[in-house]
Amino acid sequence: MPTVVVTGANRSLGLEFCRQYAAERWSVIATCRAPAQASALEGLGVEVFPLDTSDVAQADALAATLAGRPVDLLLNNAGVMGDKTKSAFDADLDAWQTAFRINALGPAIVTRALLPNLQLTEAPVAATMGSQAGIYDRMQSAELAIYRSTKAAAHAVTISLAHALKDRGVIYLSLRPGRTKTDMTGPDADYEAEDSVRLMRSVLANVKPEWAGKFVDRSGVVYPYGGGFQGYSSV
Repeated sequence: MPTVVVTGANRSLGLEFCRQYAAERWSVIATCRAPAQASALEGLGVEVFPLDTSDVAQADALAATLAGRPVDLLLNNAGVMGDKTKSAFDADLDAWQTAFRINALGPAIVTRALLPNLQLTEAPVAATMGSQAGIYDRMQSAELAIYRSTKAAAHAVTISLAHALKDRGVIYLSLRPGRTKTDMTGPDADYEAEDSVRLMRSVLANVKPEWAGKFVDRSGVVYPYGGGFQGYSSV
């Protein structure tokens, strides 16, 4: 039975990943900051552990709890939006620092901690939930400064992790769900979480070595991090 670890598992995409993988009889390790408040995970047949992805001590504690357990797939899904209306001029600096630690450093913190578990499997894969908001040529206004900058940084961390993990047998990439209806994007987004997760699961089940460090859409198309989005489309 394969095992997946999902961060930020109590809502939106993280919750849907847990639901679908559990239905496929995977062993699902769901993490979130407040398990006692994660009622949506109840009844899914998943294990739930506390984890603030920005907290090194908590990540190390999770790793100690999972010591010796193989992890086939790590989904660094946890993230925060920050105030959508604020620019780099007026965004709250404490909130900005918190978002950097969760969105950009969190994937590195968790991946470092769980690397021994990933290396216990034959073809481990790990991924960060990326966003087109972190693509430079999509930054056409002053607003959303916190989310845009931290997601751009998260993409850079993906590239670094991919290079660092290549010789350790782990393929690391960023996933693009498309503009999906979640707690952060709201109900006016283009896609349903169920559909986006189903398509991303297909991508993850068919990962190619050349995708390491890349930004892979739910359709399997590789997008550029820096620009040139105009020539691409998504299904």
